[in-house]
Amino acid sequence: MLAALAVAVSVLKSPSFPINDPALFEYFGRSILHGERLYGAELVDNKLPSIYLINALWQLLFGSNYFLHKCAAALVNLASIALFALALRKLEVEAWALGSFLFAAFFSLPFPQLDYAQHYAVFFIVLGVFLGAFGRFAFAGVAISVATTFWLPAALTCVPMLLQPLERKQRAMFLRGFLGTGAVLALVLGVFIGARALIGFLFVWKSYAWGINFPLARLEDTLFVSSLGSAILAMLALLLIVLRRPSTPTARFALIWSACMLAGFAIPPRFSEHYLLPSTPALAMAIACYGVSFKDVLRRPILALAAVALLAFAARNTIRQAIYDDSYAAYSQRMGHWIAANLGPGAVIYTFEFVPEVLLAADGVGPGRSDPRAGPFAWGRMPDLLVFGPHEAPDSARRHFDITAQRDSATITYVAVCPGRTGGLIIYAVSSKAGAFACRPKSSN
Repeated sequence: MLAALAVAVSVLKSPSFPINDPALFEYFGRSILHGERLYGAELVDNKLPSIYLINALWQLLFGSNYFLHKCAAALVNLASIALFALALRKLEVEAWALGSFLFAAFFSLPFPQLDYAQHYAVFFIVLGVFLGAFGRFAFAGVAISVATTFWLPAALTCVPMLLQPLERKQRAMFLRGFLGTGAVLALVLGVFIGARALIGFLFVWKSYAWGINFPLARLEDTLFVSSLGSAILAMLALLLIVLRRPSTPTARFALIWSACMLAGFAIPPRFSEHYLLPSTPALAMAIACYGVSFKDVLRRPILALAAVALLAFAARNTIRQAIYDDSYAAYSQRMGHWIAANLGPGAVIYTFEFVPEVLLAADGVGPGRSDPRAGPFAWGRMPDLLVFGPHEAPDSARRHFDITAQRDSATITYVAVCPGRTGGLIIYAVSSKAGAFACRPKSSN
């Protein structure tokens, strides 16, 4: 009941309209339904395909009712928790109820939104562990392979699965399931998106994975500023309170699984908060394998105090983030609807920053690229609208100067729309369409 309550709270506290990555996934899902090709000139991104396809399913089933999208994603999370509880009971983990609650609470509450790729990856990872607990090793390999189509480091789950005390036949069944499914999925992907688009995706992924300078400031923010980072540190402190030499194969499995999922946080080393989501079931299982007693707390009081302090910090950050996200989501949705009301649906919109929520709310389309390997301004189609902000903008845009763009031999002029009256976002429109906008009282971000 507490686990279900945690999932329900995660639905209520998440923003009413998707922002950041979930908004991009929803936009891609909607675009796929409208016939645009994944990884082509229109839809260029570095994520693997499954997250876009499942959002296409949500778009097909629920349209623009994003509360139902949240409920669907929450049901997937609830299924992950149920499978986790059943796996722990099958593995005879005495504190299975505690472990299930810890997984539910830390997986559902600190992170600000639903519908991230790692949420779905966790479902298939936990499904693989569940199937392995019941001796279905071939299907466990299939589940882990599917998980990698949402999050590549999910493949690290193979390490604890194969290091269990299994028979040779069982290991072979798992590997056949994992490798065979991976080969089939790769073949289907190549056929589905085409060779040229696949090459474009690989180029984008290479730039994403290797164009990194180990952002230590990002790591610090994730661990000590974000809600989930503080919560994971609290889970680690709790594990250290009870940690002893593993006395059962299950405890050994849980510790290796935890180490692998924490290693996945650094692949690639961008240290994004959502990369920590798959660590929650592994750490919860490790803690449950030992149980928590008052004697353990007295034995290591400093770690206990650290865990309490980190939990308090995570709770405060969770509340603050939820308030900000809800306010920003409502603002960006209003701005998107305002753009659609003035330009109509289907406007070509370029956003200077990563604000896919505006594109989604405006029912617009991105400019795409003439070639996925080209630079950010090699547009496949000229934008009707330029959107700057909410954090960064060129000085010329902040001062509302006209902006010109060259297309072949033509010069296109963009002018500021309702300058100073659109809140944190600065809107520019093609000069021929700027007069279509009806300015309203100043919006607030």
